[in-house]
Amino acid sequence: MAHHILILGGGVGGLVVSNVLAKKVKDRARITVIDRKSKFEFAPSFPWLMVGARKTEQVQRALSQLTKRGIEFVQDEVTGISPRDHLVKTKTNSLEYDYLVVALGAEYSYQTIAGFERANHNYDLGSAVRLRDELGKFNGGRMAVGVARTPFKCPAAPYEAALLIDYQLRKRQIRGKTSFTFFTPEAQPLPSAGPEIGGKILPLFRDRGIEWNPKEKLVKIQDGACAFESGKTIDFDLVFCVPPHKAPEPVIAAGLTDQTGWIPVEARTMETTQQDIYALGDVASISTPHGYGPFLPRAGVFAHGQAETLAKNLAMKIEGRQPSEKWDGKGACFLETGYGKAAYVSGSFLAQPRPQLSFKTPSRIWHLGKVLWEKYWLWKYF
Repeated sequence: MAHHILILGGGVGGLVVSNVLAKKVKDRARITVIDRKSKFEFAPSFPWLMVGARKTEQVQRALSQLTKRGIEFVQDEVTGISPRDHLVKTKTNSLEYDYLVVALGAEYSYQTIAGFERANHNYDLGSAVRLRDELGKFNGGRMAVGVARTPFKCPAAPYEAALLIDYQLRKRQIRGKTSFTFFTPEAQPLPSAGPEIGGKILPLFRDRGIEWNPKEKLVKIQDGACAFESGKTIDFDLVFCVPPHKAPEPVIAAGLTDQTGWIPVEARTMETTQQDIYALGDVASISTPHGYGPFLPRAGVFAHGQAETLAKNLAMKIEGRQPSEKWDGKGACFLETGYGKAAYVSGSFLAQPRPQLSFKTPSRIWHLGKVLWEKYWLWKYF
């Protein structure tokens, strides 16, 4: 009887693991992807959507297209996971599995911050569209951009958002009548990349006149002001804030998470503490060996690499061979800065005794690289 591989989540990780498996195991396994949405949304393009450089249809693809590749797609919401019974429950059904891949990503815990409904962000498609509209109505004043809590996915995203918003305000010739402040509980930008890489971001802020406020933990957003644990307040007319993240409730209820609130996995294989259950991407927690984290950043590029490794190992298992693939911890990130330019960070985040990374200064080449990567990725997986 064919093995049943059940993949929870149709984001980057879920798409890559299902696609690679479909090519490798063909008729020897049944592959099912469950997602509550009918469409995949390419999150790396949300910053462009935020500033009107993309339309929603350009960054979406129908998940039903997976059936062309021999992958079953079920649009439903996961409500429970029973590791003991090898069973996943949804709102409308129950599905048994031989191997389970949890790629449900992170959810947003808005209630953690009082008054968070006053904030904008671009961490999902609908919110990016609303922010685009709010930016269109903004005619100068006090702009605040920041981070509510760590960890959060795509550690470069809020810094990218600040630089792109600054550029848009300059294009509209209203930056001169706008004060611009950035806040974060982090001690430095991109802490998991180490101080050298993080230090490359601050000169970009200084050049743009963006005020930098580190080590500020947000506790409340009220009319016209963000309030912090230190007692400091930052006034705003428009605020962008990365929402607090948490693991999905079915994952927590199944006992897959630990004291960090996320699913601990073996860094090289994505194995969890539960037999035949794997986790990857934003819902997984990987300790870094060099103390810059303390955890590996949550980013689509890591979900992609983890998914390829996991798919190869699952294929070996199905073929009766011993899994031998190890994820290398490598990743890369574009950081759009406006003016048709982007910076580029790449390297190994799991290298010891410190991450082995390079930072390419903003240029048109790296911006074009992100444009081509967006087109290639959507073509390859759909």
